[in-house]
Amino acid sequence: MGILKLNYKALRALLAVLVISVFASGCTIKLAYNFLDWGLYWELKDYVKFNRDQRLQVKNEISQLIDWHRSDELPQYADELEKLSIGLESGMTVEQLEKSYDNLRDSWQRIIIKTLPAAVDIISNLNDQQINDFFDMLIEKEGDDAKDIESGTSARTLEEREAYVSEKVSDVIGELNEAQKALIAQWARRMEPTKEFSLVQAIKWRTRMQAAIAQRHDEQQLEKNLMVLFANPNQLRSANYRRVIEKNKHLVMQLLFDLNQTLTSQQRSKMVKKLNGFIADFRDLSG
Repeated sequence: MGILKLNYKALRALLAVLVISVFASGCTIKLAYNFLDWGLYWELKDYVKFNRDQRLQVKNEISQLIDWHRSDELPQYADELEKLSIGLESGMTVEQLEKSYDNLRDSWQRIIIKTLPAAVDIISNLNDQQINDFFDMLIEKEGDDAKDIESGTSARTLEEREAYVSEKVSDVIGELNEAQKALIAQWARRMEPTKEFSLVQAIKWRTRMQAAIAQRHDEQQLEKNLMVLFANPNQLRSANYRRVIEKNKHLVMQLLFDLNQTLTSQQRSKMVKKLNGFIADFRDLSG
C-alpha cells in the first residue's frame, strides 16, 4: 500500500544534508507537513479505489498516524539534526555521518510497526476487484520502469544525477564553487546504477505481496508477511544489489564529508541557518 511504500532512492535526498531538504521541495516544511494527510490519501487512492466506509477508515488511520508522527518522531528528527548541525560545524567523520543517517533511517522501522495493524485491517477487507486493480497498477509501473531503463543511456543518467545533486546541495549551502562542482561530478561518475536491480526487486516484491494478500483473511499471517515485505527489503535484494547499495551509500557519505571540508564561512553559515530552521520547524510542528 502507498502509505507503506519505502522510497529505495532515499539516499539521493541525503545530498541535501541527510534527507532534510526533501521535506521542503519548493515550499516550507510546515506547509508540506500540514498537507501530508491529503498527500498520503491521494497516494493510496492511486492504487486502490475505496468505497465510502473504506475512505473514512483510511482517512481516520492516516490522521492518527500523523498525530503520532508529530508527537513521537518529529522531536527525534529535531534532536538528530541538532547533533548533525553541531557536528558539521566542528567536523564529522564519514562514519559519524553514516551513524546520523542510520539514526534517521530507523524512523522507517518505527513507522512500519505503527502502521501495520491499520494496514492489515484495511487490506483484509479489500475485495477481489480492488486487489486486482492494485496489482495491475504495480505491473503497469514495472512496465514503465522497464521502458525507462531501455530508453535511457548511462551518460544521460550521469548528467541527471549530477544536476539533481548540484541543485539540492546549492539549495542548502548556496552557489557552488568550482571545487565543489568537481567533487559532485567525480561522485556522479563513481556511483553505480541501481535501476535494473530496483526493477528486479520490485517484481519480486510484487510477487511476494500477491502471495501475502492471497492469505489476507488470516490477519495474523498477513501481519507477519507485511512486516517481512516492508521492514526487511534486503531479503529481496541480490548480493550484488546489496553490495551496490552499500558502496553508493558510502560514496554519498564521503561526498558529504568532502563538501563539508570545502565550505566557505558564508556557505557554512547558510547551511547551519537552514538546518536550524528545520529544527525549529520540527519542534514547532511537534508541539
